[in-house]
Amino acid sequence: MEFEFLKNCLADDEHILWQGKPEKGHYFSSSDIFLIPFSLVWCGFAIFWEITALTSGAPAVFGLFGVPFVLIGLYLVFGRFIHTAITRQKSAYAITNKRIIRKVGNKVEILDGKNLPPMEISIFDNNKGEIVFGEIQYHYRRGRRYAERPTFRLENIPDVLKVQQIISDTFLN
Repeated sequence: MEFEFLKNCLADDEHILWQGKPEKGHYFSSSDIFLIPFSLVWCGFAIFWEITALTSGAPAVFGLFGVPFVLIGLYLVFGRFIHTAITRQKSAYAITNKRIIRKVGNKVEILDGKNLPPMEISIFDNNKGEIVFGEIQYHYRRGRRYAERPTFRLENIPDVLKVQQIISDTFLN
């Protein structure tokens, strides 16, 4: 059922070499080293603000002002992990003899095997891992430099080295 979308994506001379779905687990990324403490401080302060505004007899506008900040804080602390889990349940991947196909929800993204961007592999426990395509791109806005990584990734795939070998054998040789 998860791979029904492939019927409409494949060309006549194209066949599937590998297909898979992200496995559960490994919800933390390297950015969480900074994001987890930040989200706890944000949420803690927002809740403190809200409690203070509601119990001190301040005008109602102060209580209403804090609500979006509490909601953002709760999302940062809990919601983003729930969002990641739900997104992974709706994801499916396929490697064909011509392309790499990624489906998340109703969105299908395709990488042409002839023009693959650089590939980076991360290996986690039990040979699970992720393959990220693309180089970090830098943008300048208002005199500041921002790094951005393309979002085409095959996340939390089992036996990531086998999948990487299929990609290398098919497209890089």
